[in-house]
Amino acid sequence: MDKRTYFLKALGADEYRRRAWIISAFSLIREAPEAYKTHPYPWRIVQTPSGHFFLNPEDGNALTLIEDADPALPPLSRADRITLKAGEVPNLFEDVETNYGNVLFNYVALIYPFGNRVAFKTGRIAAGKLEEEILKRAISDLKPGQEPLGGSPDTQPIYMHEYVKFADAMFALGGFTQLWVPAVTRKTMVAPPGLIELRNKLLEENKERLSDPAVIANISKQLIAFDKEYMKGDEGEGFLITKKAYDVVRSKLFLMHGAEAGMGDSTTNVDLIKNSLSEGWDLSKFPAMNNSLRAGSFNRGAETMLGGELVKWLLRAASNAVVATEDCGTRLGDLQFVDKTNIHKLPGFSIVTPEGHQPIANIEEAGAYLGKTVLRRSPMFCQLPKGDYCSVCVGSRLAMSPTALGAAIAEYGSTFMLLFMKAMHGKSLEVAKMDYQTALF
Repeated sequence: MDKRTYFLKALGADEYRRRAWIISAFSLIREAPEAYKTHPYPWRIVQTPSGHFFLNPEDGNALTLIEDADPALPPLSRADRITLKAGEVPNLFEDVETNYGNVLFNYVALIYPFGNRVAFKTGRIAAGKLEEEILKRAISDLKPGQEPLGGSPDTQPIYMHEYVKFADAMFALGGFTQLWVPAVTRKTMVAPPGLIELRNKLLEENKERLSDPAVIANISKQLIAFDKEYMKGDEGEGFLITKKAYDVVRSKLFLMHGAEAGMGDSTTNVDLIKNSLSEGWDLSKFPAMNNSLRAGSFNRGAETMLGGELVKWLLRAASNAVVATEDCGTRLGDLQFVDKTNIHKLPGFSIVTPEGHQPIANIEEAGAYLGKTVLRRSPMFCQLPKGDYCSVCVGSRLAMSPTALGAAIAEYGSTFMLLFMKAMHGKSLEVAKMDYQTALF
């Protein structure tokens, strides 16, 4: 039996729910020659020096060779391409070319909890976006005697007990990181060859401006780009998926320690530390490094109290504020230019129009205002007395919880507290373009 046929038949028999099967299918393992006789199960892989076999339930669990599997490599590889016809996988409705890893993911995360009601996913899959898609269709479990809602698979609801199965499946996938996203490879453990020469060249070209944060940010950007190019194609790329992994962790470890502002947190004048941590400390920069540690520690401790105090103050100040159902009727609002960066903020709020206010229910309705400047109703301009707010100014989401204003207002203090706490952690120095019109409106 060839790999493709074996793989699809084993998945169809729910072997993807067995952790031991996944590990034996996608990695080389070592076990006693007769181990499969002690723990036999259908489609169990038996790896030997002469070839990869499996217990074939279609032939009385006889050992059957996976004909096109190289015994020197794992029986299957996540990156191997596979062409599927519509219907070969329960949630596949059109022909597709994908890889073995995608097929396994679909069985574990989508077919197991939902059957054929969430369509086949290919490529790199963002867990947050997938969950958002699922939650749009989620409803409470049926009560005894209730009939399930009908419709096509892509419109049928998803029940909460199925969402729980989905969450369990996603957490289970975390147990296979050692197979596909190793943190330790030859490249993840060393600096890119030629890095020091490039860094010295950039520093020499800018030697008169090395106290300018913008200049240092540009040098760091070029070094990080050099490092990412070096990591391309390495297995460790799957582990280094966050911005912080390159811009902070690998940058300080292998590229350049970077700029330190010290206790003043200056944005106009910084102290550049050229050595990376792997090269050892530059003792002439020891005061700058210590000042950075002290600043982060102080922000984490003493200044965090300011954010915590503000949270409590706001909670007490707003504890009696409520959302009233009536419209205050204000003709004022927050002037806002709608583009792709802020259009998601419109649903749930209302636009001031000559006739009154126009509610925006969803992102599709908000699309009508894309590229236009609108006057959006805002709590800043609510005219209700006694510190209360009307449901139109606060928006439909907050209006659903009339007594939750205090918690929403206290969130400003939580934001300050988070900023102080994050000062303890590593940060990257960057420059960015600002559209002042978008920032102001």
